[in-house]
Amino acid sequence: MNRTLVILCGGDSSRMGTKKALLPFEDKTMVEYIYDKFSPFFDKVYLSVNERGDLTHLGLDAQEIPDISRNAGPYGAILSCLTMLSGDRAFFMSVDTPFMDPRIAVYLYDQSYNYDITSFKFSGEFLDTICGVYNKRCIGPLFKSVFFKQTTRSYIEDRCYTNLIDTEEIETLSSISMEQQFFKVNDRSSYYYAVFSILKHNFVC
Repeated sequence: MNRTLVILCGGDSSRMGTKKALLPFEDKTMVEYIYDKFSPFFDKVYLSVNERGDLTHLGLDAQEIPDISRNAGPYGAILSCLTMLSGDRAFFMSVDTPFMDPRIAVYLYDQSYNYDITSFKFSGEFLDTICGVYNKRCIGPLFKSVFFKQTTRSYIEDRCYTNLIDTEEIETLSSISMEQQFFKVNDRSSYYYAVFSILKHNFVC
């Protein structure tokens, strides 16, 4: 298998008012929920954090990687992680997308061997979605984007060998809709929606 996962757990969480990774979700925290869901599909898991030690109390079998710069956003976190990974690439996802199906992560990973970046061809409200496989060959362009404060998806993808897969592929991989898969827990109302959705699903099952 030899796949690597990075869960992006940093950021200021200004709209939420507290760390999203530690929000209660089912009978655990948000990051534990995602870890338990995705780790069976990956050999190695990393947690991207603001400061080393942020999540060590959870006891997850995952190495923490602190951000090089707190002001560079998710691409700064991806840069930090790529410099520390033991392998050549990893699938990156945000801790605030708990409904994502691990099968699409595996699919992207399997399509990523020859590319610097492999992701879906997002548009509209999903343009800022952080979901994809990044290779260590991205380190140079990512460093330049952080240095020149051009941390946008288009700036980075234009400077990397990028494979963007049509989002229609998601429908063939999972019964979970794209809107649900990439639903973001950004604030209290979206968090309550996510918690209710999980409770409703478990009740029906």
